[in-house]
Amino acid sequence: MNVKSVNSALRNKLKIVFLATEEEVNKVSNLEYATNKLYDANSRKMSIEIQRDMLSSLLKDLQTELSSSSVDTLKQLVFETEIHFSGRGFDFDITTQPLIYSILNLTPDSFYDGGVNNSISGVLKRIESEQEAGAQVFEVGGKSSKPHFDDISPEAEWSRLAPYLKEIHANFPDIVLAIDSNTPEVIKLALDDGIQIINDIDGFNSKSKLDLVKEYQPAVVSMFNGRNFNEQAETLIKTMDNFFDQNLEDLLATGIKPENIVLDPGVGFSDHNTLEFDLIKMKYTKQMTRFNVPIMIAISRKSFASRLFDLDSADDRLLPTLLFESLMSVLGGRIIRVHDVKETAMMTKTFELLKAALD
Repeated sequence: MNVKSVNSALRNKLKIVFLATEEEVNKVSNLEYATNKLYDANSRKMSIEIQRDMLSSLLKDLQTELSSSSVDTLKQLVFETEIHFSGRGFDFDITTQPLIYSILNLTPDSFYDGGVNNSISGVLKRIESEQEAGAQVFEVGGKSSKPHFDDISPEAEWSRLAPYLKEIHANFPDIVLAIDSNTPEVIKLALDDGIQIINDIDGFNSKSKLDLVKEYQPAVVSMFNGRNFNEQAETLIKTMDNFFDQNLEDLLATGIKPENIVLDPGVGFSDHNTLEFDLIKMKYTKQMTRFNVPIMIAISRKSFASRLFDLDSADDRLLPTLLFESLMSVLGGRIIRVHDVKETAMMTKTFELLKAALD
């Protein structure tokens, strides 16, 4: 049996065409996890569709029937369809398992945890416990980006971060660190300090920031910030498509690789305080998979939940956060940026158990 062609436009689903005898076709037809099974007796072509994570099962079940070249083809496909998030000192395979990315706001005025991380010792204990719970990336932030936030000087922003970073580096030398900043001066200081990931809510929208990416070659998180656009519901998808097409082109031109780039649809960042815009951006996650780079889910405790259930306090928004995070994971989101690491880890493990049971 020979693999004739493979269509892997959607990374989570593959269409495989075999050139096979009728006896071999019967073997393939008996595979319960194969769907849309079609056989053309004249051309002897058999086509099936399978989920990507069933490739290893297919190889095992058809090992004796497949030619050696077909085995090599499918093994290569496993490699080519993997989704990685990588940077200096890290490489995460997020093809099937999402990555948990912890938020460490070191600000007094963040919308949810402002002032919570007000001691260095407390932050160090939190990192230790969240690593045990499953967090793999930790992001520090020295300036709030909530609606109508008060901007501060680069010096004030960095002064909030520097003492914490010194102790984090000393106590966790192998930690993967990100910074949430849209300030070129602070981004440069962070890169000089050894931070591996830059998360810019404005999507690296200036030459100075792109020049820093070109010089330092960090991993990046680039967000669509609706506050920078005249958002209209009927044209929002096109606006986001145009933004990310150009944004990816600009970032790749700096020399960084696709696996170094994470895109964020920017749920909650809008001048329109309506659920409609947040839902459009959450659903847009599925369309973002066409960019073939990791997609971020960054909805933790955000105010869309208040517009659903009158949950004005961010303290009450955990349950809707987890439910929408699971939805966005199904749509293709792979990096979950959260305040609640333990609960998110429980959600991802429960989701995998349910998925396995349904399969």
